[in-house]
Amino acid sequence: MAKIEMGKDFDAYLSTLEKWEKKDSVPVMKMALYDGASVVLDALHQEISSWSGSDPMNGPTSIDKEDLLKGLGISPMDYTGNDVDVKIGFAGYGHKTAKYNEKGVPIPMIARSIIAGTSFRNKYDFVGKVVRKNRNQSIEKMDETLNREIEKRFNNG
Repeated sequence: MAKIEMGKDFDAYLSTLEKWEKKDSVPVMKMALYDGASVVLDALHQEISSWSGSDPMNGPTSIDKEDLLKGLGISPMDYTGNDVDVKIGFAGYGHKTAKYNEKGVPIPMIARSIIAGTSFRNKYDFVGKVVRKNRNQSIEKMDETLNREIEKRFNNG
């Protein structure tokens, strides 16, 4: 049977934990999540920047590259219930074509066409590739930020 002995500092530790939970937990979670998302965003930016070409059947084109880099970003963080969410994705409008001459081609549509493929473009899941490759690095960065911020708050509070 396991046994826990609580020293004289346990009450102070518990009160610090309760105080931290009420006022600082969400900002710290957001900070850690943003740092982790930044790792994936940087890797995605690097992947897209490496593209060159003019034939969609052989991979994304230079025009696709410019549009995706322009529309790539992190959404504002959302706190619902006990969850903090953030999304990395594409937004806005890219180059103009005959069909999309008012605003331009929707950038999320360009990304989907590259990821899933079309009749004139081979499938290339660059987002999945980047996420799988950088998942552990992102988790480590979030863990590092979380531990640093918790230690900072415990030492000050």
